[in-house]
Amino acid sequence: MMRSLSVAACAVLAASAPAARGRTIEVSSGESIQAAVDRAVSGDTIAVQPGTYAGDGGLALVHVRKSGLRIEGARSAVIDARGYRYGVLVGDDGPVGAEGCVAVAVRSFTLDGLTVRSAAHAGVRLTGVDGFSVRGGAYLENGAYGIRPRCSAHGLIAGNFVSGDRDAAIHIGDSDHVVVENNAVTESGVGAVVENSSFVVLRHNQIFGNSAGIVVLVRPNLPLPVTDHVRIAENVVVQNDLPNPVPPDGGEGVGAIPSGAGILNAGGDHVTIERNIILGNDSFGVATVASPFALADSRVDPFADDQRVDHNVILMNGQSPDRDRPTPPGADIVFVPSLVDFASGAVLLPDPDSSDDCFGDNRFFTEHPAGVTSGMTCP
Repeated sequence: MMRSLSVAACAVLAASAPAARGRTIEVSSGESIQAAVDRAVSGDTIAVQPGTYAGDGGLALVHVRKSGLRIEGARSAVIDARGYRYGVLVGDDGPVGAEGCVAVAVRSFTLDGLTVRSAAHAGVRLTGVDGFSVRGGAYLENGAYGIRPRCSAHGLIAGNFVSGDRDAAIHIGDSDHVVVENNAVTESGVGAVVENSSFVVLRHNQIFGNSAGIVVLVRPNLPLPVTDHVRIAENVVVQNDLPNPVPPDGGEGVGAIPSGAGILNAGGDHVTIERNIILGNDSFGVATVASPFALADSRVDPFADDQRVDHNVILMNGQSPDRDRPTPPGADIVFVPSLVDFASGAVLLPDPDSSDDCFGDNRFFTEHPAGVTSGMTCP
């Protein structure tokens, strides 16, 4: 599987490369980035000069519907999206439900650098985009999400600083073949979420000081009813202990995630968690549970299959679990493969076979249930 994901990562890098260069359109402070986007054609680069770019409000301060564009600038070029739902919207803001994803409308898009701040919903949203790169930027206090691709493919999210998002700093939803690497993420609900997506790689990220670190989950009533082939490797996931800003009874999936979660796999298949440093997360270091949303969608298999947890340092976790949300007992490693109501302890759906999951060569002190990893060693 590691080889297949490496090949997938190479494909992502090739697919997300910008189109052949055409003109460079410079935008100076006081001018409109959107006007430059409207003038541009495939292959053009929009070079945004230092300054603050704002507007009167609406759907998006910058809306890209064309293929093959590149927007670039230093982080001192600031998109101030107050009054807008999105700082940058690529594609269209269409509905996403069980009936299917929006169609691909944009092929090849690059956003390199800039600071995007204060959008109501997301700093940058990409919907129906095939081949994208979002790198080197800063995304600050953008409502629910910092960077959010949905129904998109062959993407790279790299070298960004993301902070101050209620739901998730980086959210991969209903997408495939996305690499998330070398980002620093803090002061958000969840550092990174992989939801109903496949062939996703998260590596070399620093995820610290959020409510939760990394979450892999399957939610109901979405186009793809599985999360499959996710590699989480060589990340630093430390002290993600902020209170969850989303209430547990608010009907949002993020609200059910306990504060103090390091890495949580809730029903993802073929998930590899390897060579990470996971320290000081109050509820648990690495936890595997069934998807709590399976009862709402008969297409969803709730159980995590073919998971591998290998060569991680998982220490000083689980020492003060979230009291506002039902959670398993705190520990460095938690493995509860059946669908359980943690409030009552009742087993709602037993996992028919958890023998395809394994643990190997991890450094840890505590586990729940006791001795579980010794009976599930990786080959």
